[in-house]
Amino acid sequence: MFRKILFPTDFSEGSMRAIQRFNRDNESEVKECVILHVIDEGKLEDILNGYSYFYKKEEREMQDIKEKLKEKAMKEMQERAERCRDMMKTKNIKMLVRVGIPYEEIVKVAEEENVSLILMPSHGKLGYSHELMGSTTIRVLRKTKKPVLIIKTHKEE
Repeated sequence: MFRKILFPTDFSEGSMRAIQRFNRDNESEVKECVILHVIDEGKLEDILNGYSYFYKKEEREMQDIKEKLKEKAMKEMQERAERCRDMMKTKNIKMLVRVGIPYEEIVKVAEEENVSLILMPSHGKLGYSHELMGSTTIRVLRKTKKPVLIIKTHKEE
C-alpha cells in the first residue's frame, strides 16, 4: 500500500497517460493522493513583460491574473478528480494549486505533505522531443529526497 502519493500535473495528455499506466500496473491501494498543479511564475512575468495593461499598478494586475489562473486550475482539477480517484484506487484526494517555479514547488509540497512517492510523467505539455525526460522531471529528480516513479508517457513511434 502507498501511504501518500504526490501527483504533479500540467493537465497534459501525458500526465493523464501516466495515471492510467500507474493504474494498470499498480495493484496496491493508495491511502491518499495529493494532486498538484503549479502555475509557472516565470511565464506569468513573461506575459506581462513589465507592462500593466488594465491597472495602474503591475503588482495588482499580477495578483488578479494569479487568482484567475488558480481558479481555472482548481476547476480543471475538480473535473478530473473523480477519474483520478478511481485510477489511483483511493478515497482521499487533496488538490493543491501553487504559483512558483514548477520543480521547486513539487519538491516543497513533497516535503510539506511528507509523501511516500512522487508520481511523475516522463513528459508534460511540451511533449516528447527526443529526450529521455522533461526538464521539470529531471530537476525534481535532482532536488528531492523522496522516491520518484517516472512513467513513460509518450507514444512509441
